[in-house]
Amino acid sequence: MRSLTAPELLGAWEAGHPHAGPGRVLALLCAAFPDTQPEELARLPVGTRDALLLAVREGTFGPRVVGLVPCPSCGERVELAFEVGDIRVTPEAPPARALEVVRAGYAVRFRLPDSRDLASLPGLDADRARQWLLGRCVLEANREGAAVSVAELPGEVVLAVAEAMELADPQARVELATACPACRRAWQPVFDIGEFFWREVEAWAQRTLHEVHVLARAYGWSEERILAMSPWKRQCYLEMAAG
Repeated sequence: MRSLTAPELLGAWEAGHPHAGPGRVLALLCAAFPDTQPEELARLPVGTRDALLLAVREGTFGPRVVGLVPCPSCGERVELAFEVGDIRVTPEAPPARALEVVRAGYAVRFRLPDSRDLASLPGLDADRARQWLLGRCVLEANREGAAVSVAELPGEVVLAVAEAMELADPQARVELATACPACRRAWQPVFDIGEFFWREVEAWAQRTLHEVHVLARAYGWSEERILAMSPWKRQCYLEMAAG
């Protein structure tokens, strides 16, 4: 299980901060797997990528995940608490580079979405985003041997492709069974490990930079020396610096 050290976390946070979600996820993965080319990580199917993120998050911050989600009915903030292992999905086999669906006289070859595809989505609503992803991921489509465009595919064929994508890359979409204690509304919010992990890293980085600032002013130590300390030892010095 790969974990990120304090200097690696700060480096990933600094590298990912100017980017949107997919770029931040790649910054975390690049820090965790420095021997793998960024382009290779960017081409990983979303579920494969997220499985790696789960492992890195578990190694870095532990297996317990706790967060809050607003109830869609009454707005009450509902706590979600679970173990990383509870949402880890192990596919029967690694996803193929190209998949095929044959339905209603249509044959569609396609690949699974990756971080490059997600990075192209900001600003698009849900319907346009699905159509955009389909257009990027479909490699070939034909009807009775004649080539057709993605826009010509009927709804049932598009749905079959989407279902095949989810089946081949199950970790890409994680839904959590949730119920609101205030209004008893039951729903299944989507859990995005990339967004959740990044928020944890950002909160950690802000706390850590403050600690470095306090100790550097108090003792004249470098950032490198302070980050090399264990969190427990650093806290001891912080308490002494506070007097």
